[in-house]
Amino acid sequence: MAPDPADAESIWRALADPTRREILDLLRRGPMTTGDIADRFAQTRFGIMKHLGVLTAAGLVVVQREGRRRWNHLNPVPIHDVYRRWVTPFEAPAIGRLERLKQHAERAAEEEGMTTAALSTLDIVLEVPIKAPREVVWRSLVDDIGEWWPKQFYVGTSPKRFRLEPKVGGLVWEDWGDGEGVVFGQVLTFQRNTRVQWAGDMSAEFGGPARSVTTFTLAESERGTTLTFRDTPFGALSEMALKGLAEGWKFLLEGCFRPYVETGAVPERPATLEA
Repeated sequence: MAPDPADAESIWRALADPTRREILDLLRRGPMTTGDIADRFAQTRFGIMKHLGVLTAAGLVVVQREGRRRWNHLNPVPIHDVYRRWVTPFEAPAIGRLERLKQHAERAAEEEGMTTAALSTLDIVLEVPIKAPREVVWRSLVDDIGEWWPKQFYVGTSPKRFRLEPKVGGLVWEDWGDGEGVVFGQVLTFQRNTRVQWAGDMSAEFGGPARSVTTFTLAESERGTTLTFRDTPFGALSEMALKGLAEGWKFLLEGCFRPYVETGAVPERPATLEA
């Protein structure tokens, strides 16, 4: 799918500045705080923050806050979309022939019973403000997860409930009853009222195979609680899985979890996320 023209324009504008391109090169090595980035340049911290603001507005940088520290993460998806729309169609014929040769070799491998898959990774970071005390948000997140987890996200045909065992080593799973179900992950970190983290596997039928680590961190704020969410899947992820994960988590947290905590209601799944 081609990027929206307005989005593409903001991306080109963000990439036009050499300082912003250098910032993106730095973030390719891993997330950095705003202060660490500013230390790499002769410009003032304020000037670097303005550049980061442009990159964030273009969707090229995602910000995660931990206390007073602001972590900046590279989001390569918009660049990939622009490249696919504007560069790929105009590539040299020789490159096209090499690509066709690659595709032919891959098809031949598949016909021989072999499969090839490119490994990819995604770093999803969301910050969700919630108008409720931290203890209430925690209880809703852990104890009541089966209340707000939408039925459209279940994988079984007749699930009983979605559950999270509140302990290190506990399972995050879909209970089908009579000992049947499917495991979404296993709890790695459990710090009451503050942090829960689990790791799980994604099978090929759901866009994998891939492994992911999912983290929820709660912090008190002036208006209630700030939920910082991070999911880092890695593996042979399909394009549909990459897009679906980002959209799905956003809907799950902002469209289901936050309304449940604040009002007790969970809205229906929007049409844009229908299978």
